[in-house]
Amino acid sequence: MRIFGYAAAAALGLTVGVNMGQQLEPKQGAPADKLTALTLRNMAQGLGYEVKVLNETEGKEKYEIKTKTANLDVPIGLEISPSTNYIWLTVFLGENNPSKKHEDLLKENANLQPTFFYITSKNNLMAAEAIDNRDVSSAILKRCLEKLSADIDKTSKVWGDSGAK
Repeated sequence: MRIFGYAAAAALGLTVGVNMGQQLEPKQGAPADKLTALTLRNMAQGLGYEVKVLNETEGKEKYEIKTKTANLDVPIGLEISPSTNYIWLTVFLGENNPSKKHEDLLKENANLQPTFFYITSKNNLMAAEAIDNRDVSSAILKRCLEKLSADIDKTSKVWGDSGAK
C-alpha cells in the first residue's frame, strides 16, 4: 500500500509539474500584439510629442510629429501599413532634383540601415524606416524616432536641408 502511495504521489507530481511548466512557457505561435493607428497616435502622445493628424480616413490614418536634433527640426510622418505588418516613419526632404545624381544617397543607405532614402512617384525625396509591427513598445518607438532624426541630421549635407526645417 505504501509503495502504491509513493508511486501515485510521484505520478501526480510529474503531472502537476508538466502542467505548471506548460503554463509558464509562452504559447507557441501566439499572435504578437500589433499597434493600430489609434494606439500609435496615443503612444506618440505618451512620449510627449504633439501629434498632428495628416489623414484620418479609416485604414489610411497618418500622423506627424516634430523631433529636434542639434541642427534641425525634423517632421516625421507615422502610419500603419495597409497590411498592418509595419509601422512606417517617413521624412519629406524636399522635391527631387532630376539633374542631381543620388549616388551619395545610395551609399548612405548602406550606412544607415534600416533608414533609407527614396524618391516617390510624385518626385519627392524621402527618408524612411519601417518597424516590424509586433509587440512595439514606447521605448522601441522612441529609439526608432531618435535614430531616424539623427540619420537625417548627420546626412543633411548629402541630401541638402530643403525639407526638414
